[in-house]
Amino acid sequence: MKKILIILIAILILISCVHAQDNTTVEINGVSFEIPEKYQGGHTYKNGYSADYFHLTCIDDNIPKSIGLWACEKDYEENLTISNHPVKFYYQYNPPSKDNYSHAYFASGNSIYEISWLGNNITPDIEKLIKDTPPSKINEDKFYSILDESIKTYKIIKSQQDEWDAEYNYLEAKYHDSLSKNPDDRRTKELLITLMNS
Repeated sequence: MKKILIILIAILILISCVHAQDNTTVEINGVSFEIPEKYQGGHTYKNGYSADYFHLTCIDDNIPKSIGLWACEKDYEENLTISNHPVKFYYQYNPPSKDNYSHAYFASGNSIYEISWLGNNITPDIEKLIKDTPPSKINEDKFYSILDESIKTYKIIKSQQDEWDAEYNYLEAKYHDSLSKNPDDRRTKELLITLMNS
């Protein structure tokens, strides 16, 4: 009986230790974030943290890709300030979740972060998460300038990609058409392979 009691106590201690380490605080790019209770239990990855429909990421490595799509396809946009942090806020309807999906971009220290979550407003949890981080070393004008330039870069890259996709689709259609007429049309094959490898 004593052995069983000791084993049960050990299991309870182990469970409480595991629960205490349930991602209440995560460090991303040198900044500590206290994760709100409803978003705990996720996992950390390089430069970020993720739970169901909640993501927190340092986007310094690729700001255009991170902000571009949301900036171009948003339903709502607002610039605001939360406790000396400049914030760019977007939301867009998300069909899989049948809800709006929000994104807040903000600066802390020398880095820019993105938080995304379900809903169409900045909740008290999200506001506290931003408020509790170190102040931004990037001034407000510079912050918005970085984001605006990143959005322009994204649009240029997307336009080029759309052109390449259109050219590829044209050549692929031409290739299939020529194959039906002439199965040995090598020139079209070569053009298609060259485009695919560029």
